[in-house]
Amino acid sequence: MQPSVATDRPSSPVGARRFAGAALRLLTAVAAFMAVAAVVAPWLFSPAALMDAVGDQLQGSSGLYVAARGRTSFSLLPRPSIAVEGVAFADRNGAVVIESRELRGEVDVLPLLAGRLKVAAVKLIRPHARIDFDKKPEGAPGAAARAAAAKPATLEAAVADSVRFGAVSVIDGDAQITWRGGVYTLERINANFEWRRIGEAAALTGAFNFNGERLEALLWVARPGALLRGEESVVTSRLDGRAFQFEAQGIGQLGANARFSGRVAAAAASTRRALALFGVAAPLPGPFNDTQFAAQATLTRGDARFKGARLFVDGNEFKGDLNFQTEDGRPTLTAALHSEFLSLRPFLVDAPPLVAASGKWSRQPFKFPDLSGADIDLRLSVGHARLGRLKVEDAAIAVTLRDGAAEFAITQAQAYRGMLKFRASATPGPEGVTLRANAQTTAVDAGPLLWDAFGKPMLAGALTATLTVDGVGDRMAALMQSLNGRASVALVDGEVSGVDLEKALRRLKTRPLTSAFDIRSGRSTLDAASATIKMENGVAEIAEGVARGPGFSLAFDGSARLPDRSVAIRAVARETDSAGKTADSAPSIAFDIAGRWDELSLGLDAQAFIRRSDAAAPLLPRPDPDRPPEAPPAQ
Repeated sequence: MQPSVATDRPSSPVGARRFAGAALRLLTAVAAFMAVAAVVAPWLFSPAALMDAVGDQLQGSSGLYVAARGRTSFSLLPRPSIAVEGVAFADRNGAVVIESRELRGEVDVLPLLAGRLKVAAVKLIRPHARIDFDKKPEGAPGAAARAAAAKPATLEAAVADSVRFGAVSVIDGDAQITWRGGVYTLERINANFEWRRIGEAAALTGAFNFNGERLEALLWVARPGALLRGEESVVTSRLDGRAFQFEAQGIGQLGANARFSGRVAAAAASTRRALALFGVAAPLPGPFNDTQFAAQATLTRGDARFKGARLFVDGNEFKGDLNFQTEDGRPTLTAALHSEFLSLRPFLVDAPPLVAASGKWSRQPFKFPDLSGADIDLRLSVGHARLGRLKVEDAAIAVTLRDGAAEFAITQAQAYRGMLKFRASATPGPEGVTLRANAQTTAVDAGPLLWDAFGKPMLAGALTATLTVDGVGDRMAALMQSLNGRASVALVDGEVSGVDLEKALRRLKTRPLTSAFDIRSGRSTLDAASATIKMENGVAEIAEGVARGPGFSLAFDGSARLPDRSVAIRAVARETDSAGKTADSAPSIAFDIAGRWDELSLGLDAQAFIRRSDAAAPLLPRPDPDRPPEAPPAQ
């Protein structure tokens, strides 16, 4: 009996074919690996050769010189890749310097089989970059530079656009950027730059810290090669953070005719904070919170035009056109906007207080921002505008700023059934702020106006007035003490509250003591009243004061001390007949109005009323014939 003999041959034809196929694949893989190993042997066993190959490719792509100070390695598994420690990129002029702790690259397999090292994607681990836009880079032209140098629509441009570029990722990097003398630092940069071919779309996405704010950025360019040559390309950009959001989409162009045309939008919880991130301390009037902005923009060198803009800020909405221009480094803003409803209160929230808690003019020094860095020319049409309870309608408002001097004007407005015009300018100087103002009202309803302004219905009627004042001071108290100017007031078809002149004069003959009480109650109807006022060094002299109404005429004069917020008026009321004429023997009442503006009191000559009473006159002391008359009180 013969012993059994072991055999490895498959027991069937199918098994034999499978075995042969597996063996063939194994041999093919081993052969391919040996072939690849033979091709890459110089890079596997010679770090210097590997660095030369990597450096040549990266320099050809970026135009920057490449050097490594650490270990360089090449790996075939699990896929071909390289690693370089302590790698640096730079140009001769030092405009761009990038130092990375480590560079990792993915290598394309097909070029590798042909004996060429092609790095498809690069990762920079903890790089530190210094980029100076104020310097001109010097070095070998990279792929982007060659595409930019090619003439549009030529074979040279087509060849440049066909060059493969790649992808770059930045892991935990930082950058120091110099631009127009300013230095900006970006920290904790994590970004991906996808640009596989020069003529194909390029996209940059990433996030970084800037002045304590974490920002996410996106930039997409449809035709980057064409854009570099000064041709047009669709461009999309976005920058998001907690403080603000910005996005733009449109047609961009670089070169001598650099411009952007498209839609832009921005939003900020606080515009002041958003601008402060970029070192801009704009002297904005008011909080400028909850800001939203959208417009069709055209941006060129030194000029930015926004058409069909919509601006929401501090609860107000504006529509219109804006234009920013820069000439000789000086920015200028011109705008024509419309607002259906405008609240002026937010824009005055930072204004210095006018009156202190004591009720006197504030002695707090004015603290105006430096307005000399920009010029503004704003034209605003408003359907309805309010400042507290004061309101105007159909107003045309102009705000201008020139060399630090500000001017605010309501060139025309409807107010309280009449018309209003107002203009004021403020110019900072060594002695404080120089103020010039003028106002004009035509047939304004004085009753609602004074009620909204002071909360007291003191006067009613159609008020026509003019006012011109000027003064200088570093605080409100000093400014009021320096005021000079002129004013005229005229009132028709009105009334005065708190005094009944017609009733008091009518009862003066028959019931003189009662008339003293009658004058302090009710109201007096005015057919017309007028006065002129001259101000000098904070003292307003009231002259030519006259008024007439049913059954009386009134003459008054006096003064108002603006620094003290006080007034002293002397008045004489006389009885008139039905024709409005005053007889020589007509009864008259003299009285004073004096005190602080918000605490005025009516003063009467009580003895004059008592002397007219037959019953009370004997109670008055008889004058002493030997006693000299008292001197009149000093004025």
